[in-house]
Amino acid sequence: MSAVRRHILIMSSWYPTRLDLFSGNFVERFAQLLSAEYQVSVIHTRGDASCTKIEEDIREENGVRTVRIYHPVHKNRFWHWLTQRKALNRALDLVEDVDLVFAHVILPRGLQFIKAKNYYHCPLIVMEHASYYRTEARKQMSRLQRTILKRTSVHINELLACSDFLKKDMKHVFPTTKTTVLHNFVDTQLFSIADSKQTSGSAFIHVSTLDEQVKDPHLLLEAVKLCVQNGYSQVHMTIISDQPTRKWEDCATELGISGHFKFIGPSSWESIAAEMRQHDAFVLCSSYETFSIVLVEAWLSGIPTITTPVGIGQGLDPSLGIQIPVKNAKALAAAMQAIMDKTTAYDPQKIREAGLEFSEEKV
Repeated sequence: MSAVRRHILIMSSWYPTRLDLFSGNFVERFAQLLSAEYQVSVIHTRGDASCTKIEEDIREENGVRTVRIYHPVHKNRFWHWLTQRKALNRALDLVEDVDLVFAHVILPRGLQFIKAKNYYHCPLIVMEHASYYRTEARKQMSRLQRTILKRTSVHINELLACSDFLKKDMKHVFPTTKTTVLHNFVDTQLFSIADSKQTSGSAFIHVSTLDEQVKDPHLLLEAVKLCVQNGYSQVHMTIISDQPTRKWEDCATELGISGHFKFIGPSSWESIAAEMRQHDAFVLCSSYETFSIVLVEAWLSGIPTITTPVGIGQGLDPSLGIQIPVKNAKALAAAMQAIMDKTTAYDPQKIREAGLEFSEEKV
């Protein structure tokens, strides 16, 4: 007789839905990874302005039973909270015999995690990925957000951070809570070194949401303009984002450098992996990252990275690329020019080895 597999329930403040196919997609991958050894279910509730009543979306996806509950959106806070509660109760009734709740990203759904823990009478593990622990974000937290963090912390059996960088910032909010680092992982087969490239050594790539608060996309335009002004007319930047890019396309046109950019919209991991292989270097100019999966994807693709000291890019080994200061377009342009000048010979295999530290097997 085969042993009964333990049942893990995944919950998250971020998760792909019909309203946003990419939000929290790395949490979806965590669920799929765990399904190789455990029975895994997912519960996620989401307000949808198009809903007139609570709607169920239950499906089996890559070995994971996913229960998405969509509910109406109310302007009145009390009625909205009540509807959210009904949606969560509906979801909990659809999932049975849970041995462990493994939740991701406390805000704003931390209280739902507590409800699930109490409903199933099981332990709660929380893994944090969000950037709201950075200094400026902590200062702007509302009373409700602080309350959710405080109440959730009391019920957590194990707290995880996706990087040492984030763990350090989380200590300001959870000073006495033991926090363990568990890295995110990347598909090491999907992201691989190109067999051959047809580039001039000046093809750069950037992948992000282009969030102005932390991704600093304006630096990409400023740096490319500086490169062109410095005589590097061959420079080219590909930007992939699952968010609208029109603003940045218009900015590139206003700066007279639109011919040096290519903007690509929402893309599958397969498409991103293919693009990575056909570029010479990856650029990350964020002012804050808790981890940065795209750095690992670039390393696995064997291409050097230009990065600010954030997330796992902090203390970048020179054999993997060039580290630059935050919010410094001149330093970014200089690093790009160094890549184009080939001032350092980068070994694609050695770069890939760094990415293999974040494989599915290791996590």
